Amino acid sequence: MSWFPVAHRLADSGIVVTRVKGKRVRALRRYLSEHAKTDLADAHVLAAIPGFGGPELDPLHLPVPRSHALQRLTRQRGRFQDAIAAARRRLPDLIRRASAALERVLPDIGTRLSMALLQRWVDPEAVLRARRSTIAGFIARHASGNHPHSGPFVETLVEGLRQAARPARALHRDHVDFAELQAEIAIEIDVMTAHMTARADLDHKIEALYAELQPEDVLRTIPGVGRHLAPVLFGLLQTADRFRSERHIRGFCGLFPRRSDSGGVERPRQKITQGGNDRIKRALMLAADTARKIDPDLAEVYWRLMTGKGHHHKQALCAVANRLVNRIFSVLRSGRPYVLRDADGRGISVAEAKAIVAERYNVPDAIRATRRANRTQLAA
Repeated sequence: MSWFPVAHRLADSGIVVTRVKGKRVRALRRYLSEHAKTDLADAHVLAAIPGFGGPELDPLHLPVPRSHALQRLTRQRGRFQDAIAAARRRLPDLIRRASAALERVLPDIGTRLSMALLQRWVDPEAVLRARRSTIAGFIARHASGNHPHSGPFVETLVEGLRQAARPARALHRDHVDFAELQAEIAIEIDVMTAHMTARADLDHKIEALYAELQPEDVLRTIPGVGRHLAPVLFGLLQTADRFRSERHIRGFCGLFPRRSDSGGVERPRQKITQGGNDRIKRALMLAADTARKIDPDLAEVYWRLMTGKGHHHKQALCAVANRLVNRIFSVLRSGRPYVLRDADGRGISVAEAKAIVAERYNVPDAIRATRRANRTQLAA
């Protein structure tokens, strides 16, 4: 962020500031100064960029402090979410190392009860040595949500833990240090729990800040843009006034494939460009995957590309995401909520929209399998 205070100082002085993409600077430097990477060479390249044509250089948008804070908080939440997901992927590997049957016995790993059991009852010797009442009392103290504190559920869980411990002890005997493995699992769970607590605190701050900046909350009226994605999108886009048109905002998001057209022959199915913000592309793809199941217009686009054009899932989803960007631009600019409509333009409910999608725009499993096979062949 070293550019940030410099840009503010220049903007406060009435100077128009442009932030050039590093990839454009690198590509032009290789042409103008192939064997030199110095500050002087970069300065000459930056000065020459306006004369080389190409995409228009847009003035740098400097967000107001509260909008910038929302952007930073949502980025931080994304880091916590990635760390939690990584821990959830590591935990099953550690559990299988201790006992192949233990994973099937436990409730969902993300629940409070499962994490408490993993922190204490992974060692098969400890499980088999302990009394049933001791384990049952532990379960009762840590059960929450839909998990009963007593009765058949607890008895079944205790018996399952003991049955999983017997083959684990017979298989590993003295070859696994279960005390150290127990400590490793406990540390992993402590880290995951800390990230989950921090994420929950961030959620409250993000929601309050988003409600202040976007009191109309028009983004969440768009199918696929839910509780968590709306602050991410608004924090990155901030205002519709910074974009000249739908084409401009789509280019900012970067969801378009490369184009290969030479000798009168166009080569389709090119990869998505590396331009645009990765966080906004990820958010839009997640939103598009939900929106195509709700909005009949978007569902028709996805269905047509999958069944008629030979696109695979991600290609069709990218097209849906681009149309979703148009909707986001429209509601941000107008301040009016988005309305689901049928083919005749009549406003419909979410339930009616889902029924239309299920009836008219269902992609058969056989076509999905064919698209996956074709994609694999192209990659090979």
